Amino acid sequence: MAPLTFQPIPVRTGCQDQNGRLVLLDGELIAVLVRLDDAIHGQDQGKWFLEAGFSLVSLRTHPFDDLDEAKAWLEAQLDL
Repeated sequence: MAPLTFQPIPVRTGCQDQNGRLVLLDGELIAVLVRLDDAIHGQDQGKWFLEAGFSLVSLRTHPFDDLDEAKAWLEAQLDL
């Protein structure tokens, strides 16, 4: 199976959280991540949030510290 790829994309969230990543597996969209850039996120500012998960990716309510942590969690979800 091909590795996960992260494609940068702006996301219109209505606030400063616009730095996004499309997460692809074998060219198919499996998740959308957004960096929490707005100050309203307090101590979570700068972390990455799972905005949407598809297929076998379950929802997660707390953010990832960085994209490496997100990748490891996604790979575990998909049993890669």
